[in-house]
Amino acid sequence: MESIKATTILNDILQKLSLLTKEDELAQDILEEDVQEEVVASESEDAVEEVKEELNDENVPEEVEVMEEESTELMEGYVKEEDFNQTIAAMKAELDALKEAVKGEMQKYKSEKEELAKQVEKLSAEPAAEPIKHSPKSESKNLELSNSNRKMKTIDRVFSRLNN
Repeated sequence: MESIKATTILNDILQKLSLLTKEDELAQDILEEDVQEEVVASESEDAVEEVKEELNDENVPEEVEVMEEESTELMEGYVKEEDFNQTIAAMKAELDALKEAVKGEMQKYKSEKEELAKQVEKLSAEPAAEPIKHSPKSESKNLELSNSNRKMKTIDRVFSRLNN
């Protein structure tokens, strides 16, 4: 009796401890999210202040002019517009050639399909084969395997009736 009470008490204590640890974990998750939001908010405020300082600076127009000159030069790995247009035109030509090849194949398959349809019509007009006739009363030869000189037993009479 005491062991049952002890196990139930221990189970109750374990359940309460698990609930407490779950609540602690949830509270810690909430605190971590608040801390992360505060860090992001302070970083964004710093970035806004830096942008405002740059806008107030008088050297901004000179930097814009320098950037315009640099943007006309192509960096390594970029494609010129002419090369791009040539490549696109070549791809379009290949695509058109593939489309024509596919159309030719489709015409070939359509013609084969029409020929097969004609053959099916032709074959369906003819009878399949000679009809099979069932004749239930065929000629059957009764074989007598017994010795006809002996006296007939009961089993011989049963078989004779079944065979006739």
